[in-house]
Parts: sequence; C-alpha cells; structure tokens
Amino acid sequence: MLTIIDIESGSIAEELGIVPGARLISINGYDINDELDYRFHNNGEDLEVLIELRGEQVIYEIEKEPHDDIGLIVEEMHMRTCGNNCIFCFVHQNPTGLRKPLYLKDEDYRFSFLHGHYVTLTNVTQDDLSRIVEQRLSPLYVSVHVTDSERRKYMLGIKKDDHLLEKLDFLCRNNIELHTQIVLCPGINDGKYLDRTIADLKLYYPILGSIAIVPVGLTQFRGRLPKLTPVYREYSLKTMDIIEQKRRKLKAELGSSFVYLADEFFISTNMELPEAEYYDDFYQMENGVGLTRDLITRLHSELPHINIPAPLRLTLVSGVLGAAALNKYVIPHLQKVCNLRLSLLQVKNKFYGESITVAGLLVGQDIYAALKNEPLGDLVVLPPSVLNHDRLFLDDWHIEDLEKKLGRRVLVFPDSFTLLFDTINNLFK
Repeated sequence: MLTIIDIESGSIAEELGIVPGARLISINGYDINDELDYRFHNNGEDLEVLIELRGEQVIYEIEKEPHDDIGLIVEEMHMRTCGNNCIFCFVHQNPTGLRKPLYLKDEDYRFSFLHGHYVTLTNVTQDDLSRIVEQRLSPLYVSVHVTDSERRKYMLGIKKDDHLLEKLDFLCRNNIELHTQIVLCPGINDGKYLDRTIADLKLYYPILGSIAIVPVGLTQFRGRLPKLTPVYREYSLKTMDIIEQKRRKLKAELGSSFVYLADEFFISTNMELPEAEYYDDFYQMENGVGLTRDLITRLHSELPHINIPAPLRLTLVSGVLGAAALNKYVIPHLQKVCNLRLSLLQVKNKFYGESITVAGLLVGQDIYAALKNEPLGDLVVLPPSVLNHDRLFLDDWHIEDLEKKLGRRVLVFPDSFTLLFDTINNLFK
C-alpha cells in the first residue's frame, strides 16, 4: 500500500477525482508496495485500481492506452540497508560528525536498477529475484569482489555463503543484464582469487556484460578496521600487465574484452590512457571506467563550438588524480581557445587523507584552504562529482559558503564544455 503524495495535472487520476493523501492498494489485484510496482502494473489498457481514502475503499476501472500513466505520484521508496561488514567499506572510513545519510550503507537492487548503484545481492531472496525477472529490472550492477565462497565471506563480513553464483545464474538465465565490479585489495582478492573470479563470471557472458576493476580506497579514519595494503604504483603496473594479457585472450574468445580497469590505474601510474576502443561500449563510466576518455572525446568534438567573446580568466579545481589527467589531456587544448586564460589548482585531500586522490571526495574546507591565497580568475569551476543534490559537499559546506569565503562565483562543470562556456557567457552579458 502506497500513499499518493500528488496528482499529475491533466491526468486520468485528476479526471477521476483521486486526491493526494489517498492510498494505492492494488492494481488488477496485484499489491502495490513501492514505486516500481506502480510503474510495472500501471502499464496496460484495462486497469482495476483499488484506492483507499479516509477508511473507504473505491475501485476505479480505467481504460487507457497501454503506456499512458494514470498520473499518480507516490511516496518515495525506503532504501534497504546493507547488513554486510565489508573490510574495505568506505562508510566505515568516514570520520564522526558528518550528516546521517553519509553513514547509510545502501544495499537495494531497486536502486541498482534505477540509479546504477552497486549491490552485493547478499540480501535478495528468491522472491526478490523472481520480481526482478517479472518486472524486467535490467540492467543491474553487482559488487562481486571475489567468487570464492570463503574469501567472499571474509571480504564482505558475512557468516554464511550467500550463493552469489546461483543468483547470477538465475538472473542470467532469465536475461537480466548484469555489470559487475571488483574492488581490488592487494593480497586479498588478487592472484588466484582474481583469476577464479574472472573465470566464474565469464561463464555468464554476454548477459553478464562486463567486469570493472577498481583500486581500493583507504582513508585516514580506518582506526580498528582490518589492515589493508594500498594500491601502490608498482602493484598497479603489475595488475595492468596481468589484466591486459587476460583481455587479449578474452577478446579472442568472446569478441569482447569483458574486463576493464578503472581510469585511476592509468592516471596514477602516468601511463597513457587507452583509446576509446579499450572500453567497448563504455559500460561502466559512472564507476570511473572510461570517464576520462569520454571527457577527452567530447572536448575534441566541442572545441570548434566554444566561443568566448570577451577575455575570461577561469580557475579549474580538481583532486590530485583529476588534475594529472586535465593537465595532460585537456588544458593544452583549452589554452588555445581565444580569450580564455586558464589556471588549474590541484587540491590535496586533507579531510580523508592524501591517499584519497579522486575529485569526488573533495570537501569544501579543503577546496577553500587550497584556493584562499591563490590569484583566482573571474570564476571558479569545480568537478561535477563534488556536490550532492542539495549542493552540499561531504563536510556539509554549501557551495554558497565557498563562494562567500572566496569572493568568487563558483560553478560546477555541467559535463559539457560548450554548455559551461555558454553558461559563463550568459553570466557576463
């Protein structure tokens, strides 16, 4: 049963007189428990919708076009939390005193479908799996890390075998597209464990379409957490060589490279970033796999369309990793744009520790400390991943706080160079 929080203007629901505050019980006899149930059962031509308002139940018989929406806006889904105790969990590596959502460990296959969140599938039941198949919740994104049962229990901090491969088998047999990730922890899930994990997952290709390998991130707040070895340069280079050999064999066998290293491996070792062909269909850009190459490709396509009518001094901000990539692949091209003067400021992560080099984990106070004594341009541009939907940094600074302290307008890069400069041009009209 779901609470209806609003009605779309001009919709079927409005015409029928359904009002906010009513509760949606069922559609065609199927219980409606969340937004995905509503989306799925809302399809069809003939619907019997059971609504409750002030203790009275009313059945509405609706005829409509198959994909027309009734027009109900229902309450948001409550996210399932994670019961795992992963040895590398980033939530456990947060300092105290942050806002509550930053300590929430999500583990909800519905949000994996809606937003690309990674889930381990440890808490899914057979009913959940059947629902995924029935409602075609595809693709899903699965954190595998390792397939060896004992090693998986250790890494995820669980006591019982969660039968991951059986779940993957069921989903793949029912054509639910999957993409997976391995957070690589030196000495834990590499070597023979990595070999086995890749071999096990390969059996489900092409329904299981990709494996992303991401280096473990370790903050300075590990305290009593298990000791883990950082991914150093020498280890990265060795891993890159091992994976490249595997990719060649997989390409010959499957027609796809199947396994993809996160951009961090290449940037942190100062190795050349792969060309676009390396990433096939860029299955996992949101996971930092091919994101930099995609940015470079878009830059070259957008450069001829960038127009800056008056002199502009721009300060770009990034973390250590992003700054290295921007200096190598982006800044030299932007410096050729007429009327544009660029400076790039690298921000070290004092908040989480300098071993954290990705831009998405920069906080407001570190950015301010790095910029406050620097000669800033007309505008400051931040990476797109540093703010949440409330325009808050991880340390609860608001972007307006940063603007006030710096005395400069601060923009977030909108994922398009032409859109960025069009926005700036409009600001200075």
